[in-house]
Amino acid sequence: MATKNNIRRDYLIVSRILRGDYPSSATLLVYLERHDCAVTNRTLQRDLADIRSNFDIDILYDPQRGGWGINPETAGDFEKMLYFMELAESSDMVLSGLREQRGLLRYLSISPTTRFKGVELLPHLLRAIRGSEVVAFEHTNYATGASTCYEVHPYLLKEFAGRWYLFAYVPDKEAFRTFGLDRIGFYSLPGRLFTRKPEREETARRFDRVYGLVYEPGQRKDAPVESVRVKFYDASMLRHLAALPLHASQRIEGDTAEWQLIVNPELENKLLSYGECAEVLTPESLRQRIAGRLREALTRY
Repeated sequence: MATKNNIRRDYLIVSRILRGDYPSSATLLVYLERHDCAVTNRTLQRDLADIRSNFDIDILYDPQRGGWGINPETAGDFEKMLYFMELAESSDMVLSGLREQRGLLRYLSISPTTRFKGVELLPHLLRAIRGSEVVAFEHTNYATGASTCYEVHPYLLKEFAGRWYLFAYVPDKEAFRTFGLDRIGFYSLPGRLFTRKPEREETARRFDRVYGLVYEPGQRKDAPVESVRVKFYDASMLRHLAALPLHASQRIEGDTAEWQLIVNPELENKLLSYGECAEVLTPESLRQRIAGRLREALTRY
């Protein structure tokens, strides 16, 4: 089972190798020691093997350069891997830093947030997803305050707006549900496996084509992935999008941003938030809905 120390070492090892200077094992050991993660060479070799296995990253020793390098062509979802490692590393550092240096709090303006709550579940849930393990937990509904016990088949973890969510099939409901990790209380792995069905795998893959946490109303399985094109009349918004993409499929050309997404209410609300600075070009159905909502909004004034 992955621990915070394991993940932190993985992050440090990958970060050091990514400098591109092919560090030797000795260099990596010194680097880890300087970051309070001293290990033996045997543990380092085991960590390298775990990174290859867990993240499908091809870390190779180059005898000519005398050190370790990463083949980017076999890195798979490289950015996702780095994001996960950095999250596990930075969140732990931030939280421990705030705990240990209370005097610094008067210099910080922090909005109340559950951003880091539930992050400790990530490695356990990832293991369950990869191993097709049934997960049981208690989940709290923020609207009602009621807690419900679920036994689910986990398929995907998704980050949205700074929080993490589990996308899982609930056999009792015969449907997928999305659970906020910050609302999961007691959880367990009952020790049972489930069979991953192709149609459910496809549903989970399509969920990655959604901005937010739901498909169209009614969780439509046939909702199409569409080309959403938006023209911006404020260059600063485009610069903001370039720095913080709305979705992984984002492309920006000139004054227009484009995404390949399943259109849902959360996407509509996000586009409406751009106000007069943006114009939806396609799809036509979305353009008309946005125009209708703007006209209705004007009747309130």
